[in-house]
Amino acid sequence: MKHQEKRKLREEKILLRLDDLNFATREQLQVLEQLGGDRNAHRILHRMEKEKLLAAVRYEKKIYYLSNRGKERVGSNQRKLKRDKIKHTLMRNDLYIKLGMPNDWRKEVPVKYGENTLIPDAMFKKNGIYCFVEIDNVQTMKTNYEKIKKYKELSRIIAKQYKHVPKVIWYTSSGTRREKLKEACVQNGLKFEIY
Repeated sequence: MKHQEKRKLREEKILLRLDDLNFATREQLQVLEQLGGDRNAHRILHRMEKEKLLAAVRYEKKIYYLSNRGKERVGSNQRKLKRDKIKHTLMRNDLYIKLGMPNDWRKEVPVKYGENTLIPDAMFKKNGIYCFVEIDNVQTMKTNYEKIKKYKELSRIIAKQYKHVPKVIWYTSSGTRREKLKEACVQNGLKFEIY
């Protein structure tokens, strides 16, 4: 395969990944797309940015997302991204990488049970067990407690129907909230993990 073709293929993989993720740091793209060392990853992303395939915004570090030209190249129908979702999205990306990049990872898919609907930040199955991901970034603890009650009910239904207890995986950046989430999950009898 010619160098030009390989480069184009790698660029399309990066663009498709960003179409799925919405936002990502260089470090995240480095891991997800195996871009090698820091200098090589920086060179690739910088070139794509110069070619107007990627756009970037400064947050705590440089955050990449698809430009209009990048969207056209991969046929993306991604809507305008909300910048207030950057931290939440980056936390979800970090957890996706930390959990071993599950193949069946799906973001924000509504789960209907009975009369209720629950929208986890992501979900996947590990060893046949449903895992629901919650990123605790800006939502209130009251919202978290309501979600925990819904997960309790959903867990009961899954246990009955699928003969296993699902796991709720939380990712929070606050030690205080971590303790409150832990306490609420234990009180409601949830199978959980907190990062």
